[in-house]
Parts: sequence; structure tokens; C-alpha cells
Amino acid sequence: MVHYSSCGLEIKDASDGTWRLVPELHGALQVHVGDHVEVLSKSMLHRVTINNEKTRVSIASLHSLRMHEKMSTAEELVTDENPKKYKESSFNDFLDFLSKNDIAEGNSFIGSLKIN
Repeated sequence: MVHYSSCGLEIKDASDGTWRLVPELHGALQVHVGDHVEVLSKSMLHRVTINNEKTRVSIASLHSLRMHEKMSTAEELVTDENPKKYKESSFNDFLDFLSKNDIAEGNSFIGSLKIN
């Protein structure tokens, strides 16, 4: 969950590749479901832009499954035509990835889970 002081969150429109500003909703709490939902469905790529005129403060609260509980694509959704696209993972796997990789260099946890 994220509470922020000013707008700046953008989402990428998959249909044309453009970035679109998410409207500011005063008093709203945004919930970002994160990488694990990508395993179950197509989640939206997002970023936060810098505003040179106004400081933006974000307060994040991280919630997840138990540390070693594995999450994977529901077997009922996997077929020969729609094979599994990601390896199973846990919150511990996510933290381990963060401790060993620099996301500023373009490394992503979801990328490490993709099955080629």
C-alpha cells in the first residue's frame, strides 16, 4: 500500500506503449499488487516521475505471504496452449533477489522468474 503527498505515478498503456499519469485522489490509499500478481495475470508496469517544483513523499507498507510459502500459477490455468510462464517463488525468494541484485541496473525479480 502506498500513501503519497502529490501525484507522479504513471502506468504504461500496453496497447501503444505510452505512459499515462494516474489522477491524484486526495485521501486515497493506493494498493500495488506487485510482481507476484504478474505470475497469475498481466499486471501493469508503473513508475513514479520527478517533479522539480513539488516534493513528493511516498510511504509504503509491504505485505506478503509467509516467508517461505511458495506461490505459483494455478494448475487449472496451465494447458498445452497456455503453458506455465513463471517459476514458483516466495517472499523469501524476493528478498534474496533484492539482496543480490541491483534493480537500478534493470534487474527485475519478475524477470528472474520467467520461464523461456
